[in-house]
This record gives sequence, structure tokens and C-alpha cells, in this order.
Amino acid sequence: IMSGGLLLYLKPRRSKSTIIYEYSFPSISNMLSSWCQYEALKYVSFPAATLFKSFKLAPVMAMGKMLGNKEYPQYDYVVALFIGLGITMFMSGSEDLEFGYDVHGEKASAAWTGVMLLGFFLFFDSFTSQWQSRMFQRHRDLSMIELMFATSAFSTVLSFITLVHSKELGPALSFVVQHSEIHLHFFLFSICSTIGQLFIFYTIKNFGAVVFAIIMTTRVLLSIALSCILYGHEVGSTGFLGLMVVMGAVCYRIKRKAEGKQLIRWQGIGDEKAMELVQEWHEHADM
Repeated sequence: IMSGGLLLYLKPRRSKSTIIYEYSFPSISNMLSSWCQYEALKYVSFPAATLFKSFKLAPVMAMGKMLGNKEYPQYDYVVALFIGLGITMFMSGSEDLEFGYDVHGEKASAAWTGVMLLGFFLFFDSFTSQWQSRMFQRHRDLSMIELMFATSAFSTVLSFITLVHSKELGPALSFVVQHSEIHLHFFLFSICSTIGQLFIFYTIKNFGAVVFAIIMTTRVLLSIALSCILYGHEVGSTGFLGLMVVMGAVCYRIKRKAEGKQLIRWQGIGDEKAMELVQEWHEHADM
């Protein structure tokens, strides 16, 4: 509804070359990535899940090679390697990753399930960004608002079909009716989500990807710190060192990307750069 309202208000040019089924692919992958992301929180801590998302550089590069035959600078591969090393150190120092069994013969740790779900999240999320970039490359008349609306519309329809098929539509509606206070939560969530995406687009278009990457990296650190303080997540010395390795690798990549470029770009980029905008958005937005 929110993206539809924006479409009517902003009235961007309509794409005449896109085929409607093309929007379904990023919609499905986006739904699957969201499910994996939230389901993983049942098995791993929020700091671990947040830091794990920093590794999305590797699957994004792999998917870019597969779908778009893209080339990446050598330092990206080195950064991805160090991020993976840092995440491994953090997970081993903060999560129970043992495969042992308790006295009842059940697995003592389910953290590996969370790791697997986060891996699927990275896969589906990287596919979403690369497919959308591919759409912008193939359809030069496609606007960001139209893509946002079409993807959201497909997600709404597919979510409805899923609820009906799984027989969860009735219980879901019953829950919404019985708990009227959730209406405000839904409304605020939709407003914040839509406005947040617009701010992301605006930041990348007007200030550049480097500034956006710095903001998102700072957000990761603050999110992990607040989660540890508020919910008592314990991070050992190995985990802390792993966190520093990941943040150091991310900051090094930001520095390399900023070389020879103006840090803050006050003049926005045009729609012809929409493919680059989507790439940067997916690379950092869920960190």
C-alpha cells in the first residue's frame, strides 16, 4: 500500500519493456531470505546473526559472476576472506557450535541450524540484488519506485497464497482481530520500512555509496553493543577479536572504494545509475 501510494504520488515513468513475471523472482527470493533471517534468530544470538550478514560480500560476488559475469577488484576477495575468518572467530567465541549429544541422545547445540539458515539468507539475498541489477541493465526505462511496488505486490500475493495453502490464514486473522493493539504496530512497521528504504535510496544517490557503507558499518557496531548490553550476550576474547577483524576488513574495503573519489557527493545520480544503487543497497542494507 505504501509503495503504491508513492507510485501514484511520484508518478515515475512506466517501464514498457519489462515482463510481469520478472518481478516474481526477486519477490520470492526476498521472502525466503527474510524467513531464513528471522528463523535463524531462534538458534543464534542477535550479535552473531548481525555480524554474519557482513559476509554477504562473498555470495553477492559469486551471484554477480553467475548472473552478470561481473568482475570485482582483487581486494574484494581478500576482504571476503578476512570477513569469513573474523565471523568464524566470533561464532566460535560466542556461540555453542558443538555437535555433542546430551544424556537423552539429543543434540546439545542447535547453533549450526542457525548458521545454515543464515547461509541460505545470504544466498537468497544476493540473488535478489543481482537479479534486480540485471533487470535495470536489461530495462533502461525501469524506475526504482516501480520495482519496489511490483516486488511488494508479488510478495503480498505470494504470502497470501502461502497462508491459505498452509492453513494459517485463519489463525493469523484471528490473532489480528483478538489483539487490536497490533494494528498500530503493523502501521508503524510499514511506515518505518517504507521511509527507511527511501532514506537508503536518497543517501546512496546524493551522498554516495561510501558514506552509506560507513553509516551501516557504524550501525552494525552499535546494534551488537546494545544487544550485548541490554540482553547480556556474552562475547569472549576470541569473539571480540573476530569482531575487530570483520570491522577492520569492512573499513579497509570502504577506504579502497573511496580512493580517488569525493567522500560526500552532494549531486545525486540519475536513474541510469539505478543498477549501482540497488547493488549498494543490498550489499549493506541488511548488515
